[in-house]
Amino acid sequence: MLVALGVVSLGIATFFLVLRPSLLPEDLAYTGVDASALPEAFHDWLRIVFRTWGGFIAGLGCLLVGVGVFLLTGRLRWLYLGSSAGIVLAFGRFLFSNIVLGSNFLWLIAAAFALALCTAFLLVVRSGR
Repeated sequence: MLVALGVVSLGIATFFLVLRPSLLPEDLAYTGVDASALPEAFHDWLRIVFRTWGGFIAGLGCLLVGVGVFLLTGRLRWLYLGSSAGIVLAFGRFLFSNIVLGSNFLWLIAAAFALALCTAFLLVVRSGR
């Protein structure tokens, strides 16, 4: 079930990363906002936000698949590789979004990404043992 949930999460992530428009009909209904009244920059910002969420959902999906396959097979390598992929996807997309936004906290997010890369590298190296 964890593997299936991970695969579903990756599908949802694909929707958020590639297909999701900046505003869905339910977003407009809930907020009562007329989409045409919003500046284009707001739509661009929302696309960045939802793509960032997509990266986190993809990271979770990779982690769930890795844990699930590990529990099914007992092969620790899947746990390490799933965790590595999840970490890099989540933090990488977060960094990319903040570069695009010109974040004032880019230094902190870049440091977190560097830590994520180091962690992923160590997990991949450990998976080969």
